[in-house]
Amino acid sequence: MKRILFTLALVFTVAFSSAQALLWKVSGNGMQSPSYLYGSIHIQDQRVFSFDTTVLTALYSCDAFAMEILMDEIDPKELKSAMYMPKGKLLSEMMPAEDFAKLDSLCKKKIHVSAYLMNTTKPFFVMSALQSSSFSQDQEEALDLFFLKKAREAGKLCYGVEKYQTQVDAIDAIKLKEQVKMLTESINDTSADTGDDQMLGLLNAYLGFELDSLLALSDDASMPKKFNKVFLIDRNVGMANNFEKIAREHSLFCAVGAAHLGGPKGVISLLRRKGYTVEPVPFQWKEQLAPAKE
Repeated sequence: MKRILFTLALVFTVAFSSAQALLWKVSGNGMQSPSYLYGSIHIQDQRVFSFDTTVLTALYSCDAFAMEILMDEIDPKELKSAMYMPKGKLLSEMMPAEDFAKLDSLCKKKIHVSAYLMNTTKPFFVMSALQSSSFSQDQEEALDLFFLKKAREAGKLCYGVEKYQTQVDAIDAIKLKEQVKMLTESINDTSADTGDDQMLGLLNAYLGFELDSLLALSDDASMPKKFNKVFLIDRNVGMANNFEKIAREHSLFCAVGAAHLGGPKGVISLLRRKGYTVEPVPFQWKEQLAPAKE
């Protein structure tokens, strides 16, 4: 279940390639100027922001910026409503009392609120909130929002490579009963006390550019097959198509969840099949993460 939680972060750089990189240059096939793909991660930990000047130089060299969803143009009410279960549904009534009590204790410990305040929230988002608490939150915004802020400040054209409803539909493809089961299994995991160390190990893999490891970890068999297909594979097609559409008009720096880039059905492979040259652009971290405890 810890791998499920990390997958949420990778999705809210993995490439089927021996190259170890998070930043990729896309060129050729009639493209006027090079564009870039970046494997992002939706956390606020300072260490994922400590890339050298290569990354921001690539961003500033482009006319446009794109992310999965253009977050600053989403109606906050729409964003909030998508997190709620249908009227009348309560987590406390969908889980055994003992399990909900464990969830309440974990929420108080990890995110400093009672589970009763999240009683109408979809289990998927409760898991996501618990996951985020495993990482340091020493930046004002998550990494993808940091890129958006930089792009806005630089006067770049800004786009989303998918619609918000696409993500909502992907989440809702998991029935509430399945989401509750996933949440229940996670809070009853016998290794729950070592969860933070496991998450740090995964973060080490991200910072270490261990692409094959990240690809394997994001492909978790415990996730419903329909979810993996709808939330990852199907969305990759739309991302690649919209990346191409924008990059045909403007040089583009595009930051999407790292899990979308890799594998034979990832965005990198899809762009290569369209005839583009996609090659890694190496960079170094200015701040390294200490090895996670095993």
